[in-house]
Amino acid sequence: MKKFILVSMMAIGLGTTAMARGNGNHQNNGSMMHNGNKMMMNCQTSEDKMMMMEQMKNNPKLKAGRIKLQENKLSMLKETSKDKPDFSTIEKLNKEKGNIQAEMKTEKMKMRYEMLKTNEKTN
Repeated sequence: MKKFILVSMMAIGLGTTAMARGNGNHQNNGSMMHNGNKMMMNCQTSEDKMMMMEQMKNNPKLKAGRIKLQENKLSMLKETSKDKPDFSTIEKLNKEKGNIQAEMKTEKMKMRYEMLKTNEKTN
């Protein structure tokens, strides 16, 4: 009886493991490419992607945002390195960081939209 219970528990364990892995672990099917914050559709050519990356690299609003993020990080490091850091200041810096990141994300979305719009016109 003990052997029967042990064997049936092992079978149930193996079965649940096999079923859990059966879905491909819910991995992305390759329809989108994730690159940090950047998601680009696979329908774009590699030339379009390279041009988009170059535009993002040279965009003045995004450059200013990256500089603000670096300054924010430095301010946060200065505050946390103190013997008694002021957590209200750290909270303010974290909120500011979130606002900067949101502005940058919106700018990237605008750029992607414009890029897709121009691609549709040419095709």
